[in-house]
Amino acid sequence: MKRGAVAAAVKAMMAVLFLFSVTNLHITNESRSVKSSRAAEKSAGISYQVDVDIQHDRQLITGTLKVRFVPDDRENAYFHLYPNAFSDIRSLADPNWSYMLGKEMKPGSITVQKVLVNGKPVSSSFYKKDVTVLAVALGSQKLKLGQPIELALQFSEKVPFNNGRFSYNDDAIWLGNWLPILAVHDQRGWHLDPYYPMGDPFYSDVADYQVSVKLPVGYRVATSGDDSSAIITQTRPAKSITYQIQAPRMRDFAMVVMSDMYEPLVTTVGNTRVTTWHEVGDNEVLVKKLHQTAVESFRYYSEQFGTYPYPEFDVVKTGGFFGGMEYPGIVFIQGEYYCDPLPNAAAVIAHETAHQWFYGLVGNDEVQEAWVDESLTDYAAMSYLKEREPREAGSYIAYRKQRSDQSVQYRSEGLTVWQPVNGFPNWDSYADLVYSRGAMMLWNLREQWGGSRVNHALKEYVAEYRFSQASGEDIIAAFTREAGIDATPYFAYWLRFDLDQQKQAAFWLERGKNKLAIK
Repeated sequence: MKRGAVAAAVKAMMAVLFLFSVTNLHITNESRSVKSSRAAEKSAGISYQVDVDIQHDRQLITGTLKVRFVPDDRENAYFHLYPNAFSDIRSLADPNWSYMLGKEMKPGSITVQKVLVNGKPVSSSFYKKDVTVLAVALGSQKLKLGQPIELALQFSEKVPFNNGRFSYNDDAIWLGNWLPILAVHDQRGWHLDPYYPMGDPFYSDVADYQVSVKLPVGYRVATSGDDSSAIITQTRPAKSITYQIQAPRMRDFAMVVMSDMYEPLVTTVGNTRVTTWHEVGDNEVLVKKLHQTAVESFRYYSEQFGTYPYPEFDVVKTGGFFGGMEYPGIVFIQGEYYCDPLPNAAAVIAHETAHQWFYGLVGNDEVQEAWVDESLTDYAAMSYLKEREPREAGSYIAYRKQRSDQSVQYRSEGLTVWQPVNGFPNWDSYADLVYSRGAMMLWNLREQWGGSRVNHALKEYVAEYRFSQASGEDIIAAFTREAGIDATPYFAYWLRFDLDQQKQAAFWLERGKNKLAIK
């Protein structure tokens, strides 16, 4: 995610470039290193059926969610209830929350009224008093190993008002991280992270979504799914309209409910419709430029990192003060970019589009290893700008380099790129390390090896972990294969400030470069 600020010049530059990321908690909250692990593909085993009624005028959502899966843990299942992070404004007093959400906030929450397993009521409770994690007891069901279950939740939500990824204004409701979602369970156990104010603290498996959305007449949706193929029904007399949307093999399901003030710009790239949603009255020149960047960056990433598998990609104007926020198949873009010529608008669009590959297609534990998607994403954005929009590239790359050079100051504070998001004291340190230094690590490699070589390694990485999860060790393995020699020293020097590895990092860089010369 990128955050944008329009106040002071430096803060504007900083916030525009901010992109949120995520943490990963075991069943404990301890920091731990993530070992290289190719996560088992679960998309065939997890499916969601969602039926919701959304009332824009009341900012109210009611509905049901059914998830079908084979539980590894036959005693408990856990769901993230991210909307409850906004249920108590007093709990958001941390400066890092107010920086993200703004000072004018109204609470919101999600209430689960009923939980059923295979049609039978079961008990549920908040996990360790964390209202953003729901524990569902399965023990009474006496499940057999490998037995699939259907777990159903009846719920209602009040949408909060803030400057974040889940809010509303007069013409839209943007719903990011709004649905109850099954927590990830892997060889390390359950990942039950709280909703941290730093980064994008979300981690989820790929799943199949079938979503039915009922709206008042006069509203429409842009979603993670294939909206152009949605089945649309309308009541008579015309009071409501229902969209039935398919979204197979998605890591999450986000959407924006839009009034009839919204209009689309559509361009087909390969087999995907790239759609920019804007409002009547927006600056037409800026809208076309944003759309062009979305289209061309999407085309570039498809060429460099592999074909995009989904039929639709939506770039949607929202409110908020976050620059941009990525979800599978859809990104939210801060509304000011559609009206005012803010700095680095192209970089924001290019960055969020790159997330479709790094986070969308290849998932990662964004809490524990935020750099795994964010550093790669911002490198990809710089690469696109350098090759396709050079006039936009200079100031952006120079800024990243400046912040990366200055990030060495954090070494004395014990901060590194490769650490959990809840270990960063503020947004400045997070952005300087995860975005600037992490991206410049790959940019430095590009300057020595050439862009085609770096991008080839990333393309192979995407191909290997497509629709799955990857770790930092998996990225190192990809560059080890590309160089023909262990890449660990190079990544340790850049990401952990391990000065003992500096000479070995330089040796690796040169050795890998020589491999190209030999070829």
